[in-house]
Amino acid sequence: MPTTPTPETARPAAALGRPGSLEGLRVLDLSRVLAGPFCAMILADLGAEVIKVESPDGDDSRHFGPWYNGESAYYRLFNRSKYGVTMDLKADEERERLLALIRRSDVLIENFRPGVMDRLGLSAGHLMAENPRLIIVSISGFGQEGPLQKAPAYDLIAQAMSGLMSITGWPGGQPTRVGISIGDVIPGLYGAIAALAAVNERHNTGQGQHIDVAMLDSLVSVLESVGMRALHGEEPVACGNDHAMSTPFSTYQTGRGSIAIAIAGDRLFPRLTEALGRPDWLADERFREQTRRNEFPAEFRAALEGALASLTDDEAIELLSAHHVPVSKVYSVNEALTSDHARHRGAVATESDGFQTLASPLRLTGSAAPSPAPTLGQHNDHLQDWIAGPERTGR
Repeated sequence: MPTTPTPETARPAAALGRPGSLEGLRVLDLSRVLAGPFCAMILADLGAEVIKVESPDGDDSRHFGPWYNGESAYYRLFNRSKYGVTMDLKADEERERLLALIRRSDVLIENFRPGVMDRLGLSAGHLMAENPRLIIVSISGFGQEGPLQKAPAYDLIAQAMSGLMSITGWPGGQPTRVGISIGDVIPGLYGAIAALAAVNERHNTGQGQHIDVAMLDSLVSVLESVGMRALHGEEPVACGNDHAMSTPFSTYQTGRGSIAIAIAGDRLFPRLTEALGRPDWLADERFREQTRRNEFPAEFRAALEGALASLTDDEAIELLSAHHVPVSKVYSVNEALTSDHARHRGAVATESDGFQTLASPLRLTGSAAPSPAPTLGQHNDHLQDWIAGPERTGR
C-alpha cells in the first residue's frame, strides 16, 4: 500500500490522526452492486483498508442514477472510502496478480453466483491454499449449496420467497415489497458481522474460513415474531400498519392528517387515556388490557380516531408527547434526512468534494467521515506496492 496516502485515497481513519477501529485489516472487495459492496463499505467505514476489484467495464452500479457531477450517487454510497483497481479475471496474468494480492490480504468479499469463482480458477479451496488465513465471505441468493444454489436471485425474489411480502401491505391486498432492497442489506450486514467474528476466531486458530451467506436465509432469520407465530400454530397475514400483538400500534387519523402511535403492553396505556381525557377506556372490558384490545382492534381504532378528530396532527403530537406517549408524524424521506434531530445526529455526511451521502450510524473512536468512492481503476498504480508487501499466509 502507499506509504503516505494522498487526500483522495485516504481511508476514513486517516482523517482522525489515529488508528481506525479496523486498522491493519486488508479487505478485497470483488463484489458488485449492493449486498457485497455494502458489506465491504461497513468495514471501510470502520477503518479497514478495502480494495475494490472491478472488471475493466466497472461495477454495473456505476450506471445507476441519481447522478452527481457525472458519477453515480448510488455507486458512491456503497463504495466510499475504498481503493479501486481493475482486473480482467478471465486473463491468466490478471488472476496471478489477484492471487499475489490475496496472499497479502485478510478478507475477501464476493457475490458472484455460486460456481463462477470456481470457473475462474478462484475457488475457495484454491484461495485458502494460497492463504490459509484468508477469510472469504460469499454472499449469494440461496447459498453455496442446496437445490436452488444456482438460481438467479434479486431482492424482490428473496423477499417473495422469505414470506416477508405476504405479511407486508394491507389486509386482503396484494403482497408488498419492503420499500428498500432489504434482501441485499440484511445479508450485507450479516456478512460484515461474520467477517469480524472470523477475524477474531483466527486469533485463536490461525486459520481463515469460507463464510456462506444467503439472501433468503438472511431474510427468513429476521421474521422475528411473525416467524415464531408461524412455527407455533398461526398463519400470519398482512395487517397494514397495525401490529398483530399490540393495540394501539399503528397510524391513526386525526382531524387533519395521520400520526403514528405505538403502545406495547399496558404500562403506557393510561398515559394515552389521560392525554385524551378518556378514563372510561380503562373501565371498558374491551380496552383496558392489551390482550383484550387486540381482540377488538376495529372498535378501538374507531374510539381512538374519534378522540383525535378535534385535533390536527401537530396538535395531537404535541398533546401526546406532553404525556410521554410514543407518537410521531409520518415523515417523507426528505423530511427524515433534514429534520433537526437528523442534523444533530449527523445522519447525512458530506464528503471532501461536497457530495452528500448517508452517514454510518456506527460512531466509534476509530471511524470518521467517509471519503469519495474511487473512479474506475483510480488506484491501479498502487497494485505493485500492495503486492510487494509482506504475505499474510503464516500463523
